[in-house]
Amino acid sequence: MTHPHLVNHCHTSGSVSRRDLLKLAGGAVASAAMTPSAVHTPQPARSGGKGYDFRLLLGWINDICHRPLVGKRWPITDVDERTVEEYKQFLRIAWDYGYNGMTIWGLYVSHAWPVPLKKALVPQRRRIIDQILIEADKVGIKILHGLGVYSWSFEEIIKHDPTTARNEGRRAWGGFQPDNGVAMCYHSESARQWMRDIVDLIVQEMGTQGFGFQSGDLGRCFCRECKTLSDTEFHSRVIDETAQYVRQKYPDQILGMSAWGVDLGCGANALQKMIRHLDYLTDVTDQSKRLGSEYRRTLTAGLPCALGSLGGAVVVPPQRWKRDRWFFPHARLTDDAIRSLSADGGRAFEYFVGPLNNPGYNLMTRYTGLLLQDASLSNEQVLLQVVRDLYAPKNSSAADNLVHWLLKVEKAYTSRVGDIMTGELDFEPLKNETAGESIYLLRLSDKALDAYDRDLAHLAGKLHILTEQCRQPDELHLIGRCLDNVRQDVRYARKKKQASS
Repeated sequence: MTHPHLVNHCHTSGSVSRRDLLKLAGGAVASAAMTPSAVHTPQPARSGGKGYDFRLLLGWINDICHRPLVGKRWPITDVDERTVEEYKQFLRIAWDYGYNGMTIWGLYVSHAWPVPLKKALVPQRRRIIDQILIEADKVGIKILHGLGVYSWSFEEIIKHDPTTARNEGRRAWGGFQPDNGVAMCYHSESARQWMRDIVDLIVQEMGTQGFGFQSGDLGRCFCRECKTLSDTEFHSRVIDETAQYVRQKYPDQILGMSAWGVDLGCGANALQKMIRHLDYLTDVTDQSKRLGSEYRRTLTAGLPCALGSLGGAVVVPPQRWKRDRWFFPHARLTDDAIRSLSADGGRAFEYFVGPLNNPGYNLMTRYTGLLLQDASLSNEQVLLQVVRDLYAPKNSSAADNLVHWLLKVEKAYTSRVGDIMTGELDFEPLKNETAGESIYLLRLSDKALDAYDRDLAHLAGKLHILTEQCRQPDELHLIGRCLDNVRQDVRYARKKKQASS
């Protein structure tokens, strides 16, 4: 079903909640700033009935950050007043380009809910998060809370209350891991109560409007009792009981699930319990597509909620790099993912966000939002609109040349890297605390690296002429700087591969 609160951009409740107070505050701020320069006028949706119902953004709270963050374990979730300003810009652009919701992970915690739970609500952080929620309300973007279900964010709870988990290993992405400490046990009543207490805290105190559930990325409990359940049955039970609790107690909440580490190849019938209370289910790595359009069409037809995608290739922004170190437009990859899912009956899409001061993410955030509004438009049509918005080419010939140039930049990498449509594309390792090496380039062979470098040199040489044909050249100058830095990383990657061979 289509969730009315996403489509109509409204929120109702039988009582005055923290979210209602945030909305009142947002209205007051908006009224006080009601001048022609301050009023935001979103563009109308251009879907014509051909767009996606759930046009969503997804990421950790600092994935849009304009500056590199170092010195801590990933994901780094520190926030300050600059974070608010970055979200003001990001959310307005998101609305202009057609998005209607955003799932944010790390609003208050990353790996570990504190004990007691309310310790997460540090007043200074709470003030910043409230400002972000107010900005989202102003433009009509629904904010969903990224929530681990029995896994992700339970490290401190498990240490504090050992009855929540058993250190008998966990099963993650189809393999057994002998360590635990991150996944709670389904057969633990105390784990169930912690899960419900966390839901209550989020809805009653934080002011978000839904949940993006995840139960499989770090694995599931594989103790002697839990291992008697198949992976599908385990994830179905923990998601179902959590979603049912939310539905019964907080019926206005939007509920979705990102199926990181969860098998969706068992058919719609086997998934009914998992998704019966959800509004959408995101097939993160496009498992159903790899099983064939016939399977995915059957799956979408048999599900009571919308089937979604992350585009197959989940392009994860580096947190620790300077924002001009990479440039990876991927319009053709995204076009194929969105168009094929639409043809198979899918109605949800989550775009993994990145910083807008990286020109690749600036381009792709806008491109993806427009295409989600009307999947019948061609790749070139959508890219042409974004090119006009960002660079203001002086004539149609210049605009066409820029579109073709961007597609060539994309092809220079994607034609040589092999299949990247089955999971994450990380630019750098997530595990470091300082800027890491360019692992996306190390996926290329020596020969492919040489060819990629030659292509980039050739394309960079043409950028100067293209820039002269635009009224807004600054973004193109930034792209030129990014290409220079990519080529430096290519040379380093080539030396490292040669040294190890």
